[in-house]
Amino acid sequence: MRSRLLWGATLIFIGVAAGLVISSNAGMMSHAAAEDATASISAKGVQSLENAFTTVAEKALPGVVNIRAVVKKNIQSPIPEEFDFFRKFFGPELPLPEIPEGVSMGSGFIFKKDGNTYYVMTNNHVVRGAKEITITLHDGTKIEKVQVVGRDPRTDIAVLKFKYDKKPLTVLKLGDSDKVKIGQWAIAIGSPFGLSSTVTVGVISSVHRRNVALPEGPDYQDFLQTDAAINPGNSGGPLLNIKGEVIGVNTAIASTSGSFAGIGFAVPINLAKNVAQQLIEHGKIERGYLGVIIQPITPELAEALGLKEPKGALVVQVQKGYAAEKAGIREGDVIVEVDGKTIKDINDLRLYVASLPPGKKVKIKVFRDGKYRTLTVKLSRMPEELAMGGEETPPQEEMESSSTEWMGMQVEYRDGKVIVVKSEGPSRKAGIQPGDELVRIGSIEIHNLKDFEKAVKRYKSPKKPVLVVVRHTQPDGTRIKRFLAITPE
Repeated sequence: MRSRLLWGATLIFIGVAAGLVISSNAGMMSHAAAEDATASISAKGVQSLENAFTTVAEKALPGVVNIRAVVKKNIQSPIPEEFDFFRKFFGPELPLPEIPEGVSMGSGFIFKKDGNTYYVMTNNHVVRGAKEITITLHDGTKIEKVQVVGRDPRTDIAVLKFKYDKKPLTVLKLGDSDKVKIGQWAIAIGSPFGLSSTVTVGVISSVHRRNVALPEGPDYQDFLQTDAAINPGNSGGPLLNIKGEVIGVNTAIASTSGSFAGIGFAVPINLAKNVAQQLIEHGKIERGYLGVIIQPITPELAEALGLKEPKGALVVQVQKGYAAEKAGIREGDVIVEVDGKTIKDINDLRLYVASLPPGKKVKIKVFRDGKYRTLTVKLSRMPEELAMGGEETPPQEEMESSSTEWMGMQVEYRDGKVIVVKSEGPSRKAGIQPGDELVRIGSIEIHNLKDFEKAVKRYKSPKKPVLVVVRHTQPDGTRIKRFLAITPE
């Protein structure tokens, strides 16, 4: 009996042990299978991404071109007076033939076709001043009869055209740059350092990048920023998304060496195609114009003006005869909306108004004297150059100085104006400089020293920033108004 029980227990132990071994092996097999599956998925993902980049390159490369622009200049060389013999035949100056002054290398891409005419988009700075332009296609074909349809220095966009009927050429598809988001793939194609058909990959590092200090502009900046490698020669080439759609025109880099340093800029394609369309239709750009000089809203100014947040564009001067004056916009107004579009800063206002045609009526919302009001404005046509008229000089008067000091500022009465002669502490921090003419302090207009002393009494111990308007003389002699906010210490 005892031996039977012992035998039974042994069988049970063997069964349990076997079960443990089997389940352990099963677990190991399951884990291994899971690892294999993960590895397989990862490999498929990498392969899929590689295929996407390859597809974009294969489709886009034939539509990207290399641009060589030659600038020529007729150089005249004066003849010394003693060479009367040469002077007799050639006159006072010896005419020399045109010789190459420089060669600009860049990129471009075909974005439109009309019959056998192809249109190429590139940068203005690539073809500016060019007398001869040669386009080299992806297959090496050189096209020398290239015409400049139009150029726009303010956005750094230019359009070229040429005729070609040997075979159909690739026209790149334009995307929607308004839908571009930070972190999305960005693919740049061009001819850096003359190396055509170069593809680089990165991401969109930022959108709506503005106020970038660039030696060649452009004035209107709303860049897409990317870390896809962009070097000299990439200018004018396309920046594409993972679908192969053009989302920008590669324009500039931020670099201390002049070569790629991880920061490149592209003009958004929505802005570029609007410019290109006007150049094709009219040969030039006609932009809407308000006729105002504006400055940013700082937190201190926002508080002084009574705004809830530092957004909008502060009108510091209204130009006579233009849209703003006719519609009733005044100095000191803060433009906060145009046609329902929120104006975050002065660049928002400049870019949006400039994108509209002259004659278009828009609704402009302004903040004035603590209240919002909406005005209907019919946009003027932007002039190519604005003449800066001088101001009449008032009769000379005796100079009177004031011993009264306010917020670190001391003034004197000179030539009919109240001039700042000292600026320290709060006034200096606010940006007021010696030589500035005081125009207003708070709600008090400053015409003489009595007005200044009156303002000092009213704002002797302010609890919030005080608005101060000055007329500042710039290095070129022009005088502009500046709205500043002095914060009490």
